Amino acid sequence: MIKEVIYEFWENELPEVIPRETEIDSSDLVNDIVGIRRCGKTFLMFSKIKELLNKFDKKSIIYINFENRKLFPLKYEYFNEIIEFIHSENLLDKGKVYLFLDEVQKIDGWEKSIRSIYDEFKGRIKIFVSGSNANLLSKDYGTLLTGRHLSKTLMPLSFREFLRFKDYDLKEVLTEKDRAKIKKFLEDYLYFGGFPEVVLSDNKEQMLSQLFNDILSRDILSRNIRKESVIEEFSYYLAGNVASLLSFNKMADYFKSRGIKISVPTIENYFVLIENSFLFFDNLIFSYKIKDQFQNPRKVYCIDNGIFNFIGLKFNKDYGKLYENAVFLKLKKMSFDDHLINIFYWKNVLHEEVDFIVKEGLKVKQLVQVCYNIDKEETKKREIKALIKASKELKCNNLLVITKDIESEEKIGNKKIKFVPLWKWLLQ
Repeated sequence: MIKEVIYEFWENELPEVIPRETEIDSSDLVNDIVGIRRCGKTFLMFSKIKELLNKFDKKSIIYINFENRKLFPLKYEYFNEIIEFIHSENLLDKGKVYLFLDEVQKIDGWEKSIRSIYDEFKGRIKIFVSGSNANLLSKDYGTLLTGRHLSKTLMPLSFREFLRFKDYDLKEVLTEKDRAKIKKFLEDYLYFGGFPEVVLSDNKEQMLSQLFNDILSRDILSRNIRKESVIEEFSYYLAGNVASLLSFNKMADYFKSRGIKISVPTIENYFVLIENSFLFFDNLIFSYKIKDQFQNPRKVYCIDNGIFNFIGLKFNKDYGKLYENAVFLKLKKMSFDDHLINIFYWKNVLHEEVDFIVKEGLKVKQLVQVCYNIDKEETKKREIKALIKASKELKCNNLLVITKDIESEEKIGNKKIKFVPLWKWLLQ
């Protein structure tokens, strides 16, 4: 079957690909591409393949998707069959072979084979692997391929990428008409999210619902969980409480009130499963004590505004939360791209809060408040008061408030605060 799948790839045309801002490394190291289902990992691979086809013959490239029905039931022996095929076709005699393995984590023990192939054919076979679960980057895999791999986490479309998918050519100098168009696109982006297929679809609501169910069933519930109904309800609960505080103890009490006995450690394990699918993330409180970070409630965010909006909000637009989730996603992408960057929220004993603390290495780099409507003087004072207090405590003067449409700079005492509209900040 491996031979048939490879020949089909060679014979068929690649689909059209819209370039992403994410680039794949071209060194001899193994490239891992991870991210939520349907976020574009396969098309990122196709984009790299098209780039390679400008220089090399298609027979120097092998692409295999382990979700291809023709390969079921999946076998560990497939990796040996791939190498046997490469030898039988004398591909290495013609130069370097580029091997793309999509959804590779579907085969148990794949990590050992990838290391073996890398060690045996270093410089002659370049390996790209992808997967829809953070377990692709497990400790075992990291140990096996220490110094042998580079990881890239792909997310749904950024707002810049969204505009490209909408055939909007972003200009350096924007007219009033351009800004009006961009703000209209932002409405769609906040409402329907950035999954590529959803962006290009005419049936967005149904596709989002199906996508959420696929992620639940194929990437979470498929992991031999005893109480599937509990984790399913937990996922819907998270969707309805994005940008809100989550306490595992309170969740245990919630299920207990419904007659479902479940321990706090079990709920924590369920959340890890959900987070590993990239469906939801948590944001911990800022503290120099690790114990405090994990003992305090965490804030929950969703991988995509479309899923959050249609699964969690039930068609009601809460722009405050939609804005906050969109800001988190851009900051989260920054942390994926640069592992020195970590994101937190800040809260003091008076329950004054700053939405995001951006920490780079040991230093707090920026404080960010998100406020959709800051026209009310009372709201503005509350947001700024917390920002100033956090600034003094964390010794950070890079203060930002992200708003709907206000762009200005204000001086409060010896502190400068920048106000930037969300659309402009997302495009920076």
